[in-house]
Amino acid sequence: MYKYFFSSFLCSFTLLASLSVFADISQADIKNQTITQSSQDKQVKPTKITQSEIRQIQQALPQKKIIFNHTFRVKLPECNSCLFVPVQESLPKNRLTLHLVRDNKLLYTFPQSQQVKSWNFRQLKAVSFLQLDFSGPNEDGILLITEYSQSPKSNRPLPVAILYQRDTKGYKVLENTSSILTKRKVKTVAEAENIFRNELQYLP
Repeated sequence: MYKYFFSSFLCSFTLLASLSVFADISQADIKNQTITQSSQDKQVKPTKITQSEIRQIQQALPQKKIIFNHTFRVKLPECNSCLFVPVQESLPKNRLTLHLVRDNKLLYTFPQSQQVKSWNFRQLKAVSFLQLDFSGPNEDGILLITEYSQSPKSNRPLPVAILYQRDTKGYKVLENTSSILTKRKVKTVAEAENIFRNELQYLP
């Protein structure tokens, strides 16, 4: 079980957002991609996206539905300054995909959580960067607070929490911890942190 020290800040503010133009990358490249490690930046420091980047994203991804209020520029050890970009996909079904973008190129696509594999994505409500590992000073975790439904026709939203942690090849989903939060119907980052600290006895 991980010991979590939360030096987290909530990145759920409403944003005007965009990103640089994606370069063409094959599906094989995306599947096998890894992130190059760097130690230049020590904190995520999310910032609002510029109007110029809004125009770039509209040109680069005309068929994609970008979740603008949770798209922002971040500083990560993996890519220095880059863009964290959530996308609502509609084919073959509604699902959430997450990407890191820099210099007009797609650097990384996050893995999908197994718990939502058969569910229908409805809404991304909050994103928070967390420090999960004492071995370094950087925020190495990403917590998503989302809503899904069991089918596209269902009007009953299900609160779903998805927790990522950085590993040697990018990020992995902490499925067990994510499942615990989802079963508890966590709806906010604060609720998740309370469960981590008080019930699961993570630090502090």
